[in-house]
Amino acid sequence: MLPTPKLDDKTFAELVEEAKALIPVYAKKWTDHNIHDPGITFVELFAWLIEMQIYRLDRVTDKNKRKFLKFLGIKPGHVTAAKVDVIFSLNTYPNTIFVPKGTKVAAKDVETGESIVFETAYGIHVVPVKLERVISQIWEEIRDNTEANMLDGHFYHAFGERAKEGSMLYLGFNAAEEFPHEEIDLMVSLYEGDLVEKVKRGEEEPEIIPPVEVRWEYTKAKAKDEISAKCVDWAPLEFIMDETLSFTNSGRISFKVPTDVVKCKVPPCEEEKYWVRCRVEKAGYDIPPRIDAIRLNTVPTTQGKTVTNEPLGFSTGLPNQTFFFQHKPILAGSQVISILDKTWKEVDDFDASGPEDLHYVIDHDNGELIFGDGVHGLIPPKTNIKVTTYRFGGGEEGNIKAGAINMIVDVDEKRKNLKVTNKLPASGGKEKETLEEAIIRARKYLREPYRAVTSKDYEYIAKATPGLRVKRAKAIPDKRKGSVTVVVVPESTLDKPKPSEEFLMAVYRYLDKRRLITTEVYVEEPEYVEVSVNARVKIKRGYESGKVRQRIENTLKQFLHPFKGGPEGDSWQFGRSVFKSEIYELVDGIEGVDRVQELNMVDGEYRYDGEKIGIPDRGLVYSGKHTIRITGPEEEWRGGFHEQYGF
Repeated sequence: MLPTPKLDDKTFAELVEEAKALIPVYAKKWTDHNIHDPGITFVELFAWLIEMQIYRLDRVTDKNKRKFLKFLGIKPGHVTAAKVDVIFSLNTYPNTIFVPKGTKVAAKDVETGESIVFETAYGIHVVPVKLERVISQIWEEIRDNTEANMLDGHFYHAFGERAKEGSMLYLGFNAAEEFPHEEIDLMVSLYEGDLVEKVKRGEEEPEIIPPVEVRWEYTKAKAKDEISAKCVDWAPLEFIMDETLSFTNSGRISFKVPTDVVKCKVPPCEEEKYWVRCRVEKAGYDIPPRIDAIRLNTVPTTQGKTVTNEPLGFSTGLPNQTFFFQHKPILAGSQVISILDKTWKEVDDFDASGPEDLHYVIDHDNGELIFGDGVHGLIPPKTNIKVTTYRFGGGEEGNIKAGAINMIVDVDEKRKNLKVTNKLPASGGKEKETLEEAIIRARKYLREPYRAVTSKDYEYIAKATPGLRVKRAKAIPDKRKGSVTVVVVPESTLDKPKPSEEFLMAVYRYLDKRRLITTEVYVEEPEYVEVSVNARVKIKRGYESGKVRQRIENTLKQFLHPFKGGPEGDSWQFGRSVFKSEIYELVDGIEGVDRVQELNMVDGEYRYDGEKIGIPDRGLVYSGKHTIRITGPEEEWRGGFHEQYGF
C-alpha cells in the first residue's frame, strides 16, 4: 500500500497553540487562555474542524482534483504548437507555382540536429511578382512608405495619422512578364507593440464589425484599343477574403486581378507599375492602421506533422478498449476518428455518455485512445480501427528564431524552384500544463467576475469584451429606473477617442449576456469637455520665455489628457472637476516660473464658476488651446516705473 501523502502536517495541538498566539493581536483584553474559558472551547472546536479538513484533504487524489476542475469548466492545457508566417520566393521568375495546404517546411534544431517541421495553413499561389512601391495619400499630401515596408521594426500609417475619409493606400507591383491573373495573397502585419492585447475569453468567438468602410480598386484601361498609361481608370477589385477587417487586424488579404489590368504612373513614382489602391470610404478607426509590413507570397504555418490513415489495431468488441497512436503528443482537436464511415466524437470522460453514443476519450500527451464499455459509450464493432488524420508535435522547441526555416520537405519537380524563410521568430509553442498550474489558473478564473452585479463588475466585464481593446469603462447606475449606463473608451492613439457604433454594440452584446435579468444596460460614448487655460506668468531671471511657455503648454496638455493626465498621472477620472487651485499649483511648480500673476480657465459649455470646471458623470477632460503670456523681471520693473511716473 502506498503511503498517504501529508499535505499539511499541523496537529490539533499545534493548531490550538497557533490560535492562542494570535489572541493578543486581535483581542488584547482577552487574557484568560486556560481550557475552562468558553472562548478557548471555541478555539478547540475550530481546530478540530480544521484537522478534519486536513485529514480529508490528504485523501484527495489527482483524479479528484481533475474532476473538481471540470466542474469549473477547466482542464489542464495540452501541448500547443508554435506558429509563424513563412515567405516563399522563386529562384527565377518563370511561372506561378501553387503551394498546397499542408506543405512541410523545416528548420534545423541547433542542439539535436533534427528537423523542426512546420505545415502551411492553406494553399497559396507563389507569383513571380514584387511589391515595389507603397504610397499613402492623405488629401494633397503624398508619403512614400516603400522603405519602411521593407525594414523590420519600422511601421507607417496606411492612411495617415487620422485616417480621414478619402485617404488612400497605393500598392505598386512589378512583374517580369505579364501580370499573373491568379489569386494574389497579401499578408498584412499591423504594428501593435505599444497596445494591450485584444481580450480572449475561453473559446468564445467575438462578433466584431469593422467601424470603417474601404474600397479596393485597380488600374484598368479605358478602352481595349487604347492601352496607354495615360488612359486608365480605377475599377473595383474583386475580393476573395479580407481577414484584416479593413485593416483593423493583422491577417490575409486575397484578391484576383482581372485580365484588363494595365501599368501606369502614380506620383511620386516615375516608373510604370501595376497598381491597386485602398480608399477610406467611411472613416471611424479607433486606432488608425499602423502597418509593420505588407508581404507577398506569405502564409501562416503551424509546427507539427500530419498523419493520415494510420492503423491502430483490431477491435475485439470488448468494453474499455485502448489503442495507441504511433506518434505523440497529439495536438488537441486535430484528430478525426472514423469507424465504418461514422465519425466518432471526443469527450472528456464517459460520465454523460449513453450506450449508443459514438464517444471516445483521448490522452493527447501519451497518445492513448479509449472507447466505452457499452453502458457509457458505444463499444466499437469488430473491425480494424484506424485514425483518419491527426497532427503531432508542438512544445517549446517550435519557438524558433527568425530566419531559421530554410528547407522545404519533400520537394517535387514543380517546386524545386522555391525558397522559404521566416522573417519573424515563431511563438506560441508551450508544453503541457501541469495539474498545479491548472489549479492556479482556476483560482485566477474564480476571482474574475462573470456575472455583472456591482458597478465594478460592469466595468471589469466591459473591459474584458473579447476581440476589443477597451481602455476605460465607467458604470453609472440609476436605481430609480433599475438600469446601468456603461461609458466605454476604446484604446486609441487619438487625443479624444470615441467608440464607433459597432464598438458600442459589441460591448453591449457581451454585457447583455451577463447582466441580471432585472437590470437594463446601456452602453454609451464619453462626453469630452475641452479645457483651455489663459495665464500670465512671470519667469525667473536667466530663462528663455519661449522655452518656459512651451514647457507650460506641454505640462498642461499632459495633465489634462484623458488617458495620461490627472493628479496621479495615470488617467483622468470620469466626472472629476478641474480646479483652478490645482492648475495654479501645477504651473507654479514648472521650472523657470517665478510666480503665476493671473489665471483663468475656459470650456465650451461655460461650466467655469471661477473656482472649478464641473465635469458630468460620463465626462472626461481633454486639453484645448492654452494662452500663456510671459513677463520677465525687466518687463515688470518697466511697467511699474511707467505707471508710477505716468510714462
